[in-house]
Amino acid sequence: MLVKDIMTRELITVKSTDTIREAMAKGHEKRIRHLPVVDDGKLVGIVSDRDLRYACPSPFTGEKNGECWQIKVGDIMQKRVVTAHPLDPVEEAAKMMLENRVGCLPVLLDDELVGIITQGDIVMAFAELMGVYKRSSRIEVQVPDRPGMLAEVAQIMKELNINVVSVFLAPKAENGLKTLVMRVETMNTKPIIDRIRAKGFTLINPFGEV
Repeated sequence: MLVKDIMTRELITVKSTDTIREAMAKGHEKRIRHLPVVDDGKLVGIVSDRDLRYACPSPFTGEKNGECWQIKVGDIMQKRVVTAHPLDPVEEAAKMMLENRVGCLPVLLDDELVGIITQGDIVMAFAELMGVYKRSSRIEVQVPDRPGMLAEVAQIMKELNINVVSVFLAPKAENGLKTLVMRVETMNTKPIIDRIRAKGFTLINPFGEV
């Protein structure tokens, strides 16, 4: 799954010359937390709802108009913007967000803003990749940390004619064992459990999960 597959293409942007009040109103109306700042078709910064709240109280609280609401977006925006490319893998985008401690990534193609990806988009993407939206069961198996273990467990599913919805291998090994997490397209996990145990593997969750 790539950034282009999950990014928002219908962009809501502001200009650096817009006021905080205008930016707040736009974010409130569209229910979005991050506003790319675009001047003359070029991305020049980004402003979040947090930036706006820190600079000035919300005009929707009923308070009287304040001078701070006339501050320009360009005066408070984040000018150093971490961006993604439409062909970046989703996991790389997630890594960039974590490393840079940002809540979104504007997506640029040849210096043109073509989309935006947020933490919410990332969470939904990984939930979809893990197959949680399909009727399935979860199986966790401890396997030796050596080549070929995934193939051995997959062979069990093939013999039982059970489709594997998703597979995740925990990167950290403990006591020479890794945890293999699978979602399988069946509600009856007993045949799988019996066969896995017969092969000598240890099940962390022997009952599966609906």
